Amino acid sequence: MTTSGPKKPPMLGTALFGAIAIGVAVASVLVGRHLYNVASKPATDFYAKLGELALQLAVVVIVGALVKVAVDWGASQRARYLEKLEARKEFMRRVRAMHVTIQNARDLMNAHHSAKTWGEQSRRLMELRPEVEEISEDLKASDSLFAEQTEIVNGLEAIISYLAKAGEEYVKNHNLVDIRHRAGHSLSSTIDNCKMIWVRDFMAGGEDYKNNYEANLTKSKGAMRAEVYGA
Repeated sequence: MTTSGPKKPPMLGTALFGAIAIGVAVASVLVGRHLYNVASKPATDFYAKLGELALQLAVVVIVGALVKVAVDWGASQRARYLEKLEARKEFMRRVRAMHVTIQNARDLMNAHHSAKTWGEQSRRLMELRPEVEEISEDLKASDSLFAEQTEIVNGLEAIISYLAKAGEEYVKNHNLVDIRHRAGHSLSSTIDNCKMIWVRDFMAGGEDYKNNYEANLTKSKGAMRAEVYGA
């Protein structure tokens, strides 16, 4: 592996460039003064020309500085916009992953309709709830990332409460579900017998599912999408 020689500190390079520029300017003034003397022209002409040159140089420097400030400001604004847009997209990806997990759990429960799948997917939903809580907390800590940030957070908090009911129902009934499963009872009869209201509504896409999950998902994800892809 080859290594490059030691680099000069940035400040040293800038100071060296400045010293050279000043040296060249001073030398140019001295040479110009000498040429005016050789040409037998009055010193006042030389100083007048030097004043004009200094004024022109000052204008160029000021205009150049203003242009650089404008360009740097535009670049910084663009960088901040892209950073904010990527942060918004990341929150959208996290909410989408949450929805995929919930929808997949529901589909599997309906497809297998078994105590085993109910138990597996209920635990999966219990594991998901802290992840949604983290999304909500991260969003609260993000300063004005979305215009409708309060609405988005409220939607996520409602989904957290909705998932908490799934965990409560699992904790209360998982032993009875196992016992009834070993006795040959179907999941449907167990749901009815144990009055497992949450999972019955969840699997059927009932009113609780629509009002407390779908509506809040639309509220949160819709507001995010509008700011990422909308106007």
